[in-house]
Order: sequence, then C-alpha cells, then structure tokens
Amino acid sequence: MTWDKPYTPAKNKRLDCGLYTSANRVCFMTVRAYGDQIPFRRDDLNRVVINLLREESERLNCLVFTYCLMPDHLHFLVSPKFDGVCTLAFTDRYKGKATNWSWKVGWQGKLWQPRSYDHVVRREESLRAIAEYIRANPVRKGSVEYVEQWSWSGEMNPLPGW
Repeated sequence: MTWDKPYTPAKNKRLDCGLYTSANRVCFMTVRAYGDQIPFRRDDLNRVVINLLREESERLNCLVFTYCLMPDHLHFLVSPKFDGVCTLAFTDRYKGKATNWSWKVGWQGKLWQPRSYDHVVRREESLRAIAEYIRANPVRKGSVEYVEQWSWSGEMNPLPGW
C-alpha cells in the first residue's frame, strides 16, 4: 500500500486566525521536538505526552481525532468544540504543559520547537485519508510493519462526518 500525502501542505504560513477558531474546522498539526533531539523513545515520557494531549483537549474545548507520536515529533488532527476556541492557542498551551510535565519524568531542557506546523483541512480533502496517513507514519519510517503495532498512535474522538 502506498502512503502518499492526501493533502497539499502550505509553505509554513499562518492563515487567517478565523480559520483556527471555527467549530468543526479540522487542522492537521505537526509539533517537532526541540533541535535534533529524539525524546519520544521513553515509554514514561510518551505516556505523559499522550495523556496530556487527551486531558488538555478536554480542558481547552478541542477535539483531538487522530494522533501519532513519533520519536522526534507529534502529528494530530484537531478542531475546536465551539466557535471562538483556537486550535493554535490549544497547541501552544499543550506544548507548554507537556514540557513542564516532561521535567517531572526526568527530561531536561526544551521539549518542543517554538513553532508548530499546521494544515487547515479543506472540505474537498479526505479527512479519513489524512487520518490514515498520520497513523501510517511509523510504517513509512520503517519502525513497524503494520499500523496496529505502533503503541503511540490512535483515535481520541471519532472523525467528523463531512
């Protein structure tokens, strides 16, 4: 099976803020580890990062759909639960809290790069194909043979039925 990108990434440019604050507008986020670090090889840290993604999405009124934590980055699909909730603010707050919690399990220094990458999913794009692309990241990287073998990916909420 081929895992071609089912979307066209923009050139690291933020769009109009309103696109990040509309309920049911899904954004594909990528958050990279700081510098050339590969922190997510530790089960204890990985559990903290995934659990906080779930907890912060609830606390900050966002829906995280599909996610995949790789050794040096995190992908996830997210949308606001309500108009006015910002997925960019959610991502920044999540990164800060995850960094603070990482120190409690022995990580030292910065955890994430300052900026995240985003792609606002368009209605004509296949949300399911993007979710499968995210989940297949460890297969494409040669870390596992099958998506189901990767412990650090999954679904937190059902994908919206566009």
